[in-house]
Formats: sequence, C-alpha cells, structure tokens
Amino acid sequence: MTSRKVLTALAALALMAGVATANIVSPDDSWATMMNSPATLTIAPGGYDGLVLPTDHTIDVYVNDATPAPVEILYTDIWLEHPDVTWCEGGVVADSSTYAPDPGHTTFTSVPRGSTYIGNAGAGWTDCQSIAVNVVALGFVIDTLDLNLNSMDLTADGHVDIADLGGFASVKDIPAQYPIPGFCADYDEDGDCDIADLGQFASVYNLSDCPEAP
Repeated sequence: MTSRKVLTALAALALMAGVATANIVSPDDSWATMMNSPATLTIAPGGYDGLVLPTDHTIDVYVNDATPAPVEILYTDIWLEHPDVTWCEGGVVADSSTYAPDPGHTTFTSVPRGSTYIGNAGAGWTDCQSIAVNVVALGFVIDTLDLNLNSMDLTADGHVDIADLGGFASVKDIPAQYPIPGFCADYDEDGDCDIADLGQFASVYNLSDCPEAP
C-alpha cells in the first residue's frame, strides 16, 4: 500500500514537473543550423545581402521545451545577437512564428539590417570576422552560429555617410585576409579591398539608414 502511495506521489511530481516545463523554452532541447556555414554577409542599415543570396545561408531554428515538445512563439521573439554587431531595431528577426502547421520551427532568410565596427585598423583588429552570433528565443540563447560580416556602415552608427567613407579609405588596397582589417570592406569577397568594393560602397552612400522607430 505504501509503495502504491509512493508511486502515485512520484507520478504526480513527474506530472507537475512536466506542466512546469511545458511551453518554456529549453536551451538544451532547442537548436539552430545554418546552410553552407560559415556564412559571409555584407550588411548595411537599410539592408544589402540576403541570407539566401548569393549563396544559400538559410538559418533553421527549432524551439522546444524540456519535455521535449515544440514551443509556439512569435517571430519577433527569435533573433540574432552579438555585442560587436549593431542591428537596427527589428533588423534581424525570424521569418515567421513557430505556430502550426510547423510548430517549433522557423527560419531566417530575409535581408538583415545592421552594421559592424571597423575597430582600430591601424592596430589590426576589427569586429568583422569569425563572430559567434547567438540565436536567441524569448531571451534564451539556444545556439551559436559562425558568421563573417562586413558593412558599409563602418562606424556602426546606423548611417552610411562621410565618416564611413573615411573608414573605407583607411583600409582600401589592404588585402582582406584575416586578421588584416581590409576584410571589413571587402564587399565582393574577392580577397582585396579595392575599386570594385568602392563601387558597392557608393551604391548605398548617404542612402542607407536604420528605419526610424514608428
């Protein structure tokens, strides 16, 4: 009789534990993957490269609780972050919420909007290459992805303007291989920061800003 009571109590505790963890994001049971990783992307405040162009770098995100079962949350609650990347507000959120018909799953395929800081080019360090970006769901870091980022907004202030032109000039004609800082402005990813990259910079000069908050 006592054993039956113990078993009943244990079953009740297990049920309570299941209820307590249901629909709560479990980082240990959630993950993200990226096609063709590591990805190299050119980003700008107004947007530039898309995650699926020119090479498919689709990010798949799977959000589960500890039971494990899919967690259904809004797309705006799933984003990418890194202290050395300045995203525009809402500049890098998931494509869709994780509701049915594909519960717990979503993707990133859109054009991210943001900036990277050129750092101290003279000292040879930047915030552009080999960045472990966190994938965040409801504030929980569920995975990290390796990204290489360059940007026309080299001052990371949300605008592409004269200050960024100065940053570009400081690394022009410097080979872009890591850890040389020319990587930050190697927009065509050919290993050199040159006139072709200046053309891409010019295409968004004074035309690329983070969207103003409504």
